[in-house]
Amino acid sequence: MFQDFAKRKFDDYLALLEFPAGRMSFDNLKNSSLPPFIISFIEYYIPNKNIPLDKKDFEEILNKAIVFNINYIIKPKNTIIKFLFGELETRPVRFIEERLRYFQFYGYYTSQIEDFINFNSLEVVSFNQIDHLLSEVNRKIYEEITVRGSDANRMNLVKLLYYFFHDLGDNNPINIKLPRKILSVYFLDKGYEDIKKRVDGFFSDDIFIQEAIELMDPGTVKSARELTDVGVSDDQIKDIISKAKTSLINKESLNKEVEKILLPLEQMPEEIPDINIEIIRERESRIPEIKKKKLIISEDLYSDDLMFAAQFNNLTLPVQLSSEEKRARLIDDLFCEKTYKKKILKVIFNRDESGFKDSVSAILETRNWAEASELIEEYFNKFKVNYFSEEAVKFVDIMHNHFAKENKSTKESKAV
Repeated sequence: MFQDFAKRKFDDYLALLEFPAGRMSFDNLKNSSLPPFIISFIEYYIPNKNIPLDKKDFEEILNKAIVFNINYIIKPKNTIIKFLFGELETRPVRFIEERLRYFQFYGYYTSQIEDFINFNSLEVVSFNQIDHLLSEVNRKIYEEITVRGSDANRMNLVKLLYYFFHDLGDNNPINIKLPRKILSVYFLDKGYEDIKKRVDGFFSDDIFIQEAIELMDPGTVKSARELTDVGVSDDQIKDIISKAKTSLINKESLNKEVEKILLPLEQMPEEIPDINIEIIRERESRIPEIKKKKLIISEDLYSDDLMFAAQFNNLTLPVQLSSEEKRARLIDDLFCEKTYKKKILKVIFNRDESGFKDSVSAILETRNWAEASELIEEYFNKFKVNYFSEEAVKFVDIMHNHFAKENKSTKESKAV
């Protein structure tokens, strides 16, 4: 189903564009009728906006943009975690901030991550911290739609999901419906097991938005999460969230996100009116059997193997950085441990960030560890650094490990 949907959206978007001489400039792309979330993805993805894109290269990026957003709309938390961390436990803040720019929807997630980083003045972010933060955001949203919830809040929670897939099947602007399994996966991603069970037990393979709102009515309220050892407490995260946002889901923010989905000629949807679902279901029951068969949903509607492993996990950004940018990233990666970097800056470089970067850069430009160690020794002697201090030993270890890895990689490439 998603492959057909992605292919149809790909064809629709491509039909909006022209490629004179088989190429397109970024300015023409930005002024095109493509949805804003597609334009934003391409803007962050391509390294040089001054070079026109070949049609073949553009088509590859467009497909990635569509697949990325399909995954994100259905499984937002899972997609954020995968895209930010991959298989790693920690990432530098700059890497996290750059990748957060790709997420155009569900602002209540991305804004909380940004607030969390700024509130704690972090330099490195861990998988566990973000996982715990997003779980806490989901818990707070659960309270908004159940404990003190309203139908308006419940509709806002699923409104974006429904309108993103408004042309997935035989829908109309008022009575939008989704395959039951999409909603099931969506609520599972949020950790709402009780709502997921009600969705899974629903009598129809398709669920109208009004029916989804009813299924989110309070059942059994989840118990509060216990404190987990992830480097930040529940109380800290609650404090961050309460300072950052008073209401995580609201009509205004959701409408702005829906507008990113719609093409320029499409109308912003009105509020969903009260609809008699029983009458609609009765009409559906009278559809001839041959048409009803078109509504049958494949069992592997949403498959990690299909969507994530085959396409999403292979979404790697092109590395076309200047030598200065590459060097800056390498230094950030080598000294990503916040505590040690501060100590090294203080003891060895007298808190001179610029001097630290210049010195490390000069060391990295040497051809091998022998030359690098001579340069380090020269610096230590010049500024009377204690060779046996904890900071000096750590600094030398970091640099030595880097050159050892470089040497190993060179030998392996020669062997091949």
